[in-house]
Amino acid sequence: MKNNHKPIARFIHRDRLRSSRLGDTRYYERTTLFTYLSRYFATDAICRVFSRYGLLADLEYEQDGLYGIAFPFQDDKTRQLLSMQYDPATGRQTGEQPIGQRLMKGYDLQSAPALCGTHLLPEYPGKPVGILRDLRDILIMTLADDTRLWLATGNSNRNGYSLTDPAIMEVLRGRSITLYPASGLYDASMPIAHRMQEQGIDTTISNAAEQLTTGMTSDAQLTIADFVLQQIEEEQFYASYPFAADNPGSGMAPYSFCNLQEQNEPATPMPQVPDVPESLFPVNGNPTE
Repeated sequence: MKNNHKPIARFIHRDRLRSSRLGDTRYYERTTLFTYLSRYFATDAICRVFSRYGLLADLEYEQDGLYGIAFPFQDDKTRQLLSMQYDPATGRQTGEQPIGQRLMKGYDLQSAPALCGTHLLPEYPGKPVGILRDLRDILIMTLADDTRLWLATGNSNRNGYSLTDPAIMEVLRGRSITLYPASGLYDASMPIAHRMQEQGIDTTISNAAEQLTTGMTSDAQLTIADFVLQQIEEEQFYASYPFAADNPGSGMAPYSFCNLQEQNEPATPMPQVPDVPESLFPVNGNPTE
């Protein structure tokens, strides 16, 4: 009898990453996300950050003649690729596709969990770590504030990884961690921080997004990355330090942003909250299609 069981793969094999579907650095400028970010940052700076995080153009995921961008969730191996599309005018996400299983045709991909950017932890052992949910935001924040190493969990509960997964908490152990929830989600992030603290991980929560949206009437959830882009629009400068090729000192992060971070990263213990909510960060141990 024919055996229909596929062999299990725990990561995306290197030869599959050479798929004709995926484009390298030569295709960056033809992606929707690059088109959007180029309104705010120097093109060389964007390319360097894309390359740092190992991004790939998705040549089969087109929108208005522009390609999608694939974010790798990787440690020492690529565990998943999440291909994203954005509105090039507003920067808002318009679609997402986990493509790891497609690339690993013939295998059952049951990948180990990893945050986007985990592979950079050994490269920057002394940097404090900022964790966001949205993949787009870690690029913006790296361009605006390179004093931290920025990681992302993923954009939704359907695709992404949980901060409280034991494997993820283990790689974060020994680092200074700050969570940066979107506006309206500060309280909901407390139990996640407490779960991490219980495992011996130095974890705090920034309420910068809450402070930035005080008095606003919109129900939209805004992030610190949204604020950075707003500051660039209002003050007309690039915040791409230290990635700007010609003048590395020309793009310091906005002073108001830096000051707000310093003021709103609490060192005092937070109150106990019993349950981990599912709305802030993905709670599934593995991504599903």
